[in-house]
Amino acid sequence: MSKKIPLLLLLFISHLTAQIDRDAVLGLPTATTAEMLSIVSPYTGSVLYNTTDDLIYRYTGTEWRATEVAISSAEQLRFVRGNVNANGTIAQGAGFTVTKLTSSRYQIDFTTSFGGLPSVTFTTGDLAALNSYEDNFANIIFLSNSRVVIVTADNTGENAREDSWFSFIAVGPE
Repeated sequence: MSKKIPLLLLLFISHLTAQIDRDAVLGLPTATTAEMLSIVSPYTGSVLYNTTDDLIYRYTGTEWRATEVAISSAEQLRFVRGNVNANGTIAQGAGFTVTKLTSSRYQIDFTTSFGGLPSVTFTTGDLAALNSYEDNFANIIFLSNSRVVIVTADNTGENAREDSWFSFIAVGPE
């Protein structure tokens, strides 16, 4: 009998499960949009769950802002991406306009300025030749929170400026 007790105890313990009590879980305060906007002098950094639009909001010190990036991230970032034809027309993307200033010189204006200087990267080339070796490149000649200006060129020995299709991604603070 004494050998069966540890075996029974082991079988019993292996089938135990623990459940967290619903009252023990830390929950965010909830509010409708009207209730959220009526809070008088909320503390900067306050967080709540808005039941009207099912989003988590953080108070920045001046406004309630919906969180789009994890609260624990180091930066609140915004992305703008686009594909632009060699003639300066937008092929894909949103949140920007393009002006072809001169041959091979393009100005991209962001519809909403970034909160700080964005990081912008470009890929250039002939759209029809993307599956083959393409040696075009882009140089950024001006960069601000609201605008980037580039020059595209061909690197086939002549290093001559050349109109070019390009793709870009801009990432910066909100």
